[in-house]
Amino acid sequence: MATGKARTTRKLKPWLVEQVESGKFHGLVWDNDKKTCFRIPWKHAGKQDFRHDEDAAIFKAWAVYKNKLHPGDKLDAAAWKTRLRCALNKSPEFQEVPERSQLDISEPYKVYRIVPPGEQVVPSSGKTSRKRKSAEEKDSSSDEMESSELEKKPHIVVLAMPLVKEETVTSTNFQEDSGMGSDSSSPETLNTLHNPDPLIIIPAQPVPISHTDMLIKVFYSGVEVLQHLVGSGGCKLSARSPPVQIGCGMEHVQLPVPAEPLDVVTQDKTNKLLKVLQAGVMLESNIDGIFAQRQKGCSGRVYWLGPCASQEGEPNKLERDTLVKLFDTQKFQLELENYRIHGGMPPEYKVTLCFGEEISDFDCSDDKVITCQIEQIMAAEMVRDTTLYLLSPHVSDPLLQGPPAPYMNPLPALDIH
Repeated sequence: MATGKARTTRKLKPWLVEQVESGKFHGLVWDNDKKTCFRIPWKHAGKQDFRHDEDAAIFKAWAVYKNKLHPGDKLDAAAWKTRLRCALNKSPEFQEVPERSQLDISEPYKVYRIVPPGEQVVPSSGKTSRKRKSAEEKDSSSDEMESSELEKKPHIVVLAMPLVKEETVTSTNFQEDSGMGSDSSSPETLNTLHNPDPLIIIPAQPVPISHTDMLIKVFYSGVEVLQHLVGSGGCKLSARSPPVQIGCGMEHVQLPVPAEPLDVVTQDKTNKLLKVLQAGVMLESNIDGIFAQRQKGCSGRVYWLGPCASQEGEPNKLERDTLVKLFDTQKFQLELENYRIHGGMPPEYKVTLCFGEEISDFDCSDDKVITCQIEQIMAAEMVRDTTLYLLSPHVSDPLLQGPPAPYMNPLPALDIH
């Protein structure tokens, strides 16, 4: 068990156990006879049937207990919920059990396990984490969001799974691996390959960077376990072993089996989550941005953070069989030009997927079981070059200035037909 200073959430366990035992909170009940797991109501505050006095009662009680709610204060169920969720996630005495939670029913709930003292892992004091914003300043509800609020379906990208042959495959697995869009669709490739004349050699020209180049990094509880460069534009990310492909098929990136330096408890928790990620997620990188689609057979929930998130601080869920734009290249270039002219903070270009758990801007990804960071290589290069340009002395004589990098030119209009 790791050593370090215990967090200040130790008072949470006796208080919460007392509330479960009291039976006075709607939906807050034990999930098993041994009383080692409990259910906590998790209905979205924006639902029409949301009952403030019942569905938010336990979150309000925690705010009162922590002296964060006083007479006359605004009723904010989202902030109360975020405060208790963060306390549960930070406490080594509690562990979310995603596979037992039910968030897609009329009375949704999450399941948490009370971790025995011998299994508790206290984070090291030297571990760095993302700076968390105050819940009072941002409305950071971590509820299940309606797909209509979260996702705007792009209509310019249609992906299709390649022709594959699996040695052992059932009819269910075949449905899980169905591609994006209809089987009859055959879109033109958005990125046209350029084949230069082999007799003409121009050494001074830089090698062009493609919009399809995509870097994928996978983390288990904050530890990087995989780094993979996808140069074909699209790939499937899942826990299933890559199938035997016939011809030129879509690249498959497999989530690795957890091993050292992860401890045994973390490995076991990761393996349980990998079992529900066999179908996985399809990713696509092109001139218009980065897209993702959670496969229809993927029973594990997937949440994401990125420049195209609908609302800052809110958890964004990938619904099954729905194409979602995570990164917009055109929007990024406008923000990059503004950064080059006015300085300030560089535009955001990294996307984070979180499997099995909600994630928002207030969370530290190191606390999550499985996360994946995705970025376009071109976007990373553009931010780096622009930053170096801002830090270096500018050339005042326009005759001494060289031509701009190829990727600094405005993107051409897309032919969606």
